[in-house]
Amino acid sequence: KDSVAFKRLKSIETTAEDGKTVKLYEFKANIHQQDPYILNWVKITQNQLINPVEQQKTILHGGKFITYYKSGAMIKASSSLSSDGKNWTPVTVSGLPVTVKTNTILSTTNNSGSTAYALNTDNSIYTSTDGLVWSKVTSDYPVIAIYGKLPSASGEFAILTAVNDAGTLKFALTKDFTTFTVKSALPSDNTLPTVDFSAVSLENPTVFSAKYIILSGGKDKNNIVNNKLWIIQELNGDITHLSEVSSISLQLSRLFLYDNKVYLMTYETGKNKLYYSENYGLNWISGGTNQTLPDNFTGRMHASVITDTNNFIWILGGESGAQVPIVDVWRGRLNKLAE
Repeated sequence: KDSVAFKRLKSIETTAEDGKTVKLYEFKANIHQQDPYILNWVKITQNQLINPVEQQKTILHGGKFITYYKSGAMIKASSSLSSDGKNWTPVTVSGLPVTVKTNTILSTTNNSGSTAYALNTDNSIYTSTDGLVWSKVTSDYPVIAIYGKLPSASGEFAILTAVNDAGTLKFALTKDFTTFTVKSALPSDNTLPTVDFSAVSLENPTVFSAKYIILSGGKDKNNIVNNKLWIIQELNGDITHLSEVSSISLQLSRLFLYDNKVYLMTYETGKNKLYYSENYGLNWISGGTNQTLPDNFTGRMHASVITDTNNFIWILGGESGAQVPIVDVWRGRLNKLAE
């Protein structure tokens, strides 16, 4: 026979030409009963914030999710362990003015630990080590935008910003927003977004030169909407940039890194859609039916999208197209990354 019943095939024993040497080969079969490229989503919780809720922003900081939001004339917050996401506890925020731009709050990590930063409407910076007690930073320049941690060939920690240098907007690098290394001016056509953009820091360990910040959406300094994808890097001591007009709408989009790819969650006609890119966002591929959001997922703008070390994607809060606050938490993961 040239075949054998699969269930009966446990091992094969072979004998060498000397008729004495015997070797046993055992078989082990791994059967995948799920498509490895399907994203499975679960609603973890809802209504975890105390009304009224406006302008939410969630960060992952020190092993916890912290959701900041404006509630009347106050900045409030709620926190949950990053391993949980279901049980949230109101926490007290001090030192952070109600005029802060909540969508600029971010957490950065270097060798000395994690620090949170936020940009105020007067172009000043506030900082916190625990995410709850904040203080104002005395800075050399008015800060116009915080783009995030910029990977560099030297490996030195630096945050890329845009500052106002005597009336000219320039790129600048800083470690703590007290002092800056000012670089070249922002693009002369003024189309680089300075507000309401989505940003992601990317470092490809297999390509030495692939150390970027990628930007999507937002508006430029003249309040004109941006539909370009921007790739920014430090090269030969200066800040270089490449922009590409996107074939899909980048307004109100959210960038994130997942499965060694750049992902994008768009918002169009009241619904969210997932795309991914294999060339740093220059071209986008639809996630298709395998990577759609659930039917009961409310389409939203201004959501926080976070990925963690357990290969989960977290989508937290946002606003509906009618600008009604959405207060819920979703978590998703590819089948192949759950093994």
